[in-house]
Amino acid sequence: MALNQSNKIKQLVAEQKQGFSLAQTFYKDIDIYATEISNIFLKHWLFAGHVSQIPIAGDYFTFEFDTESVIVLRTTAGEIKAHINVCRHRGSKICLEQSGTQKSLTCPYHAWNYNLDGELISARNMPNDFELSDNGLHKVNVELLGGLIFVCLSENPPSVASLRQDLNSTFELFGMHSMKLAEKKSYRIPANWKLAVENYQECYHCAPSHQEFAQVHAMAKPPKMFQKAKENFSQANQGNPKFTEFNRYFDLAEEGQEGYQYDRNPLLRNALSGSLGGKTVAPLLGTLQGYDGGASELMIGPLSYFLIYDDHMIGYRFLPISADECICDVFWFVNESAVQGKDYQLEQLTWLWDVTTQADKTIIRNNQKGVDSRFYQSGRLSEMERFQQSFLNWYLQALVK
Repeated sequence: MALNQSNKIKQLVAEQKQGFSLAQTFYKDIDIYATEISNIFLKHWLFAGHVSQIPIAGDYFTFEFDTESVIVLRTTAGEIKAHINVCRHRGSKICLEQSGTQKSLTCPYHAWNYNLDGELISARNMPNDFELSDNGLHKVNVELLGGLIFVCLSENPPSVASLRQDLNSTFELFGMHSMKLAEKKSYRIPANWKLAVENYQECYHCAPSHQEFAQVHAMAKPPKMFQKAKENFSQANQGNPKFTEFNRYFDLAEEGQEGYQYDRNPLLRNALSGSLGGKTVAPLLGTLQGYDGGASELMIGPLSYFLIYDDHMIGYRFLPISADECICDVFWFVNESAVQGKDYQLEQLTWLWDVTTQADKTIIRNNQKGVDSRFYQSGRLSEMERFQQSFLNWYLQALVK
């Protein structure tokens, strides 16, 4: 980054007022966007998918953001690996489909051929001094966390040791390794990625904007009512292993460690799951023996969020396409033994978070239109936007690291 650009960003960060929304420049400046990609998206662990998506050798899917594309696959030896989806010859994308099965990876341009471990195994008509071993695909770091596949494009990614130690029993409890992906939907949003993330971070908008959500989740209530409900919920469930709590997220993350957070919150009235009327929609997850009327919030890395009901799990991730467009991917996971049409109905399973995300897409688009106005200025955050403030604290620090 040029020195004047670095100084400009440092000045903007220094001028940002605590307790207020970001200044307009943070949502529109190209230099800031480039710094975000470098300091956030290329340095942190990002949720790519689940092992159930690639059950056999040669199965793959691609994971993409900004100008980057990653091939995530299962090797012949059964390992999960990831490679940059760029041929080492002249840079063509290799896997053009979002998912599939291949015995090897062949570039469609000049037919350079790589094995599933990313090693170049054939390249036609090359000079005598050309070495196959020097031209393998660029490797991407992979971590498996309870069956969830995370990738990091940095050569020196943050450690997940603390995360794994604290959350391993939670992964086991909910059977994250033995889930399967039931559905994935993508919502393209004409807005800066931070507006989408900030919207997810706060429930100040939940009651007026998400009536369906607000009929099931206690967190849509005013702060004092929610805290009282949470206290009662926790007291009634003392000793329940679902009720461990870790908050090392965003600006609370340990130096050198990836941030993470886990907590469990009450649902309303007699709701048991995130669905129409709070009814159960799938078999219990993992080793669970029954419902407690709650849902767990799990956050791993800065941009990957999971909501765990007793009978299914939702995964959310937000990825930039450009400075003024992003994509929200939503994943629905069920117990691997569940059979669609028999144990769960896809429409019932996906209803709540599809209707909620469709509404959020409109909210975020309109938010961007307002931020684009000449008259936009930073606004004071409410007490229901504390987690958003935590994200903003972390974000501003990340820009100048």
